Amino acid sequence: MTGDTEDWVVDPESMFDLSGKTAIVTGAASGLGRAIALGYAARGATVVCADVDEAGASEVADATDGSASGEYVDVTDAGSLAALRDRVLDEHGSYEVLCNVPGMNVRKPVTELSETEWREVIELNLTGVFLAAKTLGVPLVERGGGSVINMASIRGIDGGPDQSAYSASKGGVIQLTKVLAAEWAPDVRVNALAPGYMKTPLVREAMADREWYEAMRDGHMLERFGEPEEVVGPAVYLAADASSFVTGSVLTVDGGWTAQ
Repeated sequence: MTGDTEDWVVDPESMFDLSGKTAIVTGAASGLGRAIALGYAARGATVVCADVDEAGASEVADATDGSASGEYVDVTDAGSLAALRDRVLDEHGSYEVLCNVPGMNVRKPVTELSETEWREVIELNLTGVFLAAKTLGVPLVERGGGSVINMASIRGIDGGPDQSAYSASKGGVIQLTKVLAAEWAPDVRVNALAPGYMKTPLVREAMADREWYEAMRDGHMLERFGEPEEVVGPAVYLAADASSFVTGSVLTVDGGWTAQ
């Protein structure tokens, strides 16, 4: 490298390169997790595609150039997460990136949402991120380096009708991310992604309601829903050296939703 960039802390030619890094992506069998896993592999990372749907995770791993593997994990079960951690450490020795993706939603008014439904959403979306970050984050803290990316949502920022459990869980993810960033600084960076409405399997079901779809679509300045692959760039950024001075942040990928 020549010129004024010779003394840069981060090499501009490789700042988005994930070669040499091993990444665990939970919820990798479909939707945003699938897109992120494939995106990490395309940027050179060795990717552990983990999901309760092990067959689906393995299919995603098979779609790469051979730099990925499929693994079973239930993020609501600390024992399952510990087993995944130990398998990855045995196989790879270490890992540098953890991306926590799994989520669900039940769209109902508070007065119609059952306690069981509330608990199911909170258990997966918030407790699952807590358990995954705690269990899978320990090796990063112990080795003194790495990047953790938690999947939040615009609904964790602005709420919205019929979103009580989902908004509460994603708002919790945002605050948990900030706490982890503070506790694990300066060595491990922890950030969150907050997507707008993306065309994932979870959202496509709701898109069948045309009135709902058009109302949500118009809430984005770009006047459309995002495609899952459009979260890959931000996810790569947070995993790579390009974001070396970024921690405790929430990166919105929302087509302008939160700026409306």
